[in-house]
Amino acid sequence: MSFTLLKTVLKKNWTLLLIFFGVLTMYTTIMVSMYNPNDMEAMTSMLKLFPEDLMKAMGFSKVVTDLTGYLASWLYGLLMFGFPMVYCIILGNRLVAKMVDNSSFVYLLSTPNSRVKIIFTQGVYALASIALLFSALFGVGVLACTVMFPSTLDIGAFFKLNFTTMLVNMVVMMISFFFSCLFNETKLSLSFGAGIPIAFILMNMLGGVSADVNILKKLSIYGFYDPVELVHGGEIMVVNLIYVGIIAVLFASAVMIFKKKRLPL
Repeated sequence: MSFTLLKTVLKKNWTLLLIFFGVLTMYTTIMVSMYNPNDMEAMTSMLKLFPEDLMKAMGFSKVVTDLTGYLASWLYGLLMFGFPMVYCIILGNRLVAKMVDNSSFVYLLSTPNSRVKIIFTQGVYALASIALLFSALFGVGVLACTVMFPSTLDIGAFFKLNFTTMLVNMVVMMISFFFSCLFNETKLSLSFGAGIPIAFILMNMLGGVSADVNILKKLSIYGFYDPVELVHGGEIMVVNLIYVGIIAVLFASAVMIFKKKRLPL
């Protein structure tokens, strides 16, 4: 890995990371402030105003009263999948395919670094940025809950929730990164790098509507676990290992493909 290149990539992309961190921080603090331990019935009754299928699709079908379960349902059900997914798609394409498409990647190849070292460094930054994002969001969540509702949040369960959600988004990042390495054109990179994660999130939503199509949720990377069950003691170790395996396979495949591919530079 090239630490010089890593610093350069960080300088070029830190603004993107900061923007998404700011947006997710805003949503986190708003959701925490909306929690009312003495009147959760009013919030859950509000769900009855919306179509039942819509609430199931968005993951709001379970009634929870504790703060940790509330955050798992209302914040980590869809928001922590949807917004980071957009970040992963943009960054994954930007790190490779966009640079190849506009011929700026030639400057990296003109350095003493090999193709493998270059693409490995790009991939490390992609994963590290997700780790940094969710580490910061974990800190924001704990701080907000401590200030507004002292000793109410189960920090251990909240950490497990953040860690698994981070792994899910790392899978999405590696999907986008893989297709960014596979294709030389931005339009093809985005078609697959964005299309597949979006398909997964739609499968997860549709699978949650009815038991008849629940297989769609099980086939989606977003349906491997239930955030509410996770914070209430659900077993997650096997799922985490599956995510780590997918990340490793996609990363290694991206490096191998890029090493051998022909670049139009």
